[in-house]
Amino acid sequence: MTEIKNTEDLFKRLNITEKTLSAEQKKFIADNGYLVIPPGKFIKKNLSLLRKITSDLIIKEGDKGGWEGKEQHYKKGKYFETNADRLGNLIEKDIIFSELILIPEILAAAHEVIKSDIKVGGLNFRNPHKGYGEQAIHIDGRPRRDLSETFAGVIAYIYLDESKIENGATRVIPGTHKKLGWPDYHINTNVRHKEEIRTVLPAGSVVILNLNTWHAGAKNINGEPRKTIFIQIK
Repeated sequence: MTEIKNTEDLFKRLNITEKTLSAEQKKFIADNGYLVIPPGKFIKKNLSLLRKITSDLIIKEGDKGGWEGKEQHYKKGKYFETNADRLGNLIEKDIIFSELILIPEILAAAHEVIKSDIKVGGLNFRNPHKGYGEQAIHIDGRPRRDLSETFAGVIAYIYLDESKIENGATRVIPGTHKKLGWPDYHINTNVRHKEEIRTVLPAGSVVILNLNTWHAGAKNINGEPRKTIFIQIK
């Protein structure tokens, strides 16, 4: 098998082409800083399995869940995030997670945003408990200081459960990836933004978010699971 040396080699192997995303999808993520991908065959086929594997890992890892890379800060009984289930470094924990990072639309969208070779920077999991999950508006990458700077990357949200207002669908403010500097240079990040949208979507959906797009988690009001896998690509 031919060695994969760069993104071009990977895309050839996976048959990812300029047509993997439509012209409309490319324009949408360029204009709005996010893109929704409906549930695909692989995720729909493996949704129940992904839920089971992550649920089993939550039980198995307990308070150690999510501490990968930050083990020096771990103390027995100290959870990575209070009132949320967290898992980290999923790529090392089951072969099925390796399949998720090969989903063509995610890789094509990442390349469309980054405009250069891409690499996976993380594969993690989060599920806020009832009454928790509200976040200040933030970005997940370095802020741009000049319009000539490239974007930091993307993060793909893979929803293992239905994402609803009641269980805390993510808040996204379209078009804000074009703004320079940190969000708090422009707004009070602890106040709901008048232009925010909510990612109300069926289980198996994927939201691909430019790391420079302003967004925030929302409170899980009814306590229903909102299990989400995050793939960061830079």
